[in-house]
Amino acid sequence: MISHSIWIVGTSRSGKTTRLVENFCSWLQNENEIIESFYTKKRHPKKSGEITQSFYLPKTEPGVLVLAANGENRRVFGDKIVTATQGKYPVRAKTILGFFQDEVILFWPLLIQSLNLKAQFPVRLRPETEQELATKLWRSQLNAAILSRAGVNEYRLVRRILDLLQLAAYSGTPGEDIASILQRGLQENAIDLEPELLASLLLNWRNWCLERGLLTYGIITELYSQNLLSDRHYQQHLTQRYQAVLADDVDDYPGIARQLFDFLLDQGAVGAFSYNPDGAVRLGLGADPNYLEGLAGRCRIENLTESPFPRLADRLVAPMVELVTEPMLLSSLPEPVQSIQTTSRAQLLRQTAEVIADAITSGQVVAEQVAIIAPGLDAIARYTLIEILAKQNIPVESLNDQRPLISSPIIRALLTMLALVYPGLGRLVDRDAVAEMLVVLSRKPEPSDNTSFLSTPHSPLS
Repeated sequence: MISHSIWIVGTSRSGKTTRLVENFCSWLQNENEIIESFYTKKRHPKKSGEITQSFYLPKTEPGVLVLAANGENRRVFGDKIVTATQGKYPVRAKTILGFFQDEVILFWPLLIQSLNLKAQFPVRLRPETEQELATKLWRSQLNAAILSRAGVNEYRLVRRILDLLQLAAYSGTPGEDIASILQRGLQENAIDLEPELLASLLLNWRNWCLERGLLTYGIITELYSQNLLSDRHYQQHLTQRYQAVLADDVDDYPGIARQLFDFLLDQGAVGAFSYNPDGAVRLGLGADPNYLEGLAGRCRIENLTESPFPRLADRLVAPMVELVTEPMLLSSLPEPVQSIQTTSRAQLLRQTAEVIADAITSGQVVAEQVAIIAPGLDAIARYTLIEILAKQNIPVESLNDQRPLISSPIIRALLTMLALVYPGLGRLVDRDAVAEMLVVLSRKPEPSDNTSFLSTPHSPLS
């Protein structure tokens, strides 16, 4: 039997996402050919080597589930589909966790009925709120003796315990089985805590949240995998809503995603999946690439061996791996790689910026093709690089710049003003904060067409 589903294998920038979009467009084209042959009574001749496709998607219903590994890829994937179909087919791309969250909230009344929960609207807890509430709930049990045995402070221990629930949910493991798994896994772990204690803390936390309608990523995933996906009423709705699934970079998906894909394929849906054998960047953080790879047995496999774009990896992977694994055999760096060595960090940042500026001004490369990748780039280093390059009229955009809101002067000024407005909070403000507030709020805005180099595309202030 020929499968209509396709499994696309390729490395980074090999055209996997583009191939997914092309496959999706072919489904729509099949529908047009079927409708045309119905009215004209003409059969389209099959091209040599072409597999007969009896599957098509109706444009009137958004019957395709479009998934991506993260939020940024989700936007890019959705835009490519809209561009390729000229906006004629309504699709909404989601991350796999975003899909779980939407489904749990949408079918919350069904969960209330099956779990005998209190009828109340669910509330999503952000990770920092989850951390604070769990700490307060467990404080009586996580005493000084427990923290001493764990060898970490209270904040880290609470975070690790909460992560256990999330990892178990990602793998499709019920919360009641956590104790037995920890019994086997903690034998070689440095944290000397009883598995029964950790499991009881997690179960109490889960039940405490469900009684109040509070949802975390771990609880959402467990509710979907253990309760919702196995419910026959939900299965009927899921089958009616989705006749196809497009999933990009499934090597970064949790194991529970395969249960969803298997169910849809069993019900007659068609799928298109892309897989990077060299990816799995979230391995150990919830992703299960080896388990997801089992889907390839249900699909036609297409290997993308050649990249449509020139890549440094083609020239540098082998010598760089050899340099790391066998440094004695390779005395120098590969020819395309240059090393900048200085005696101080300030000189290193300045020389790096100067080399980039010289390459751009001399025309060797355009600014859009330069990426600065640094592990743990702090605010001082980021400011130094941006300042030096900005003086050369080279704009710099920070990607994934995750800084707390309190680091912004305007946010600190607003918080200070709120402390002075509301009664009983003035004692929390010092004179330096008041001085900063007066300076920031009294500053006249200067009209400019250029965006500040401190802002980012995803900044709440932009």
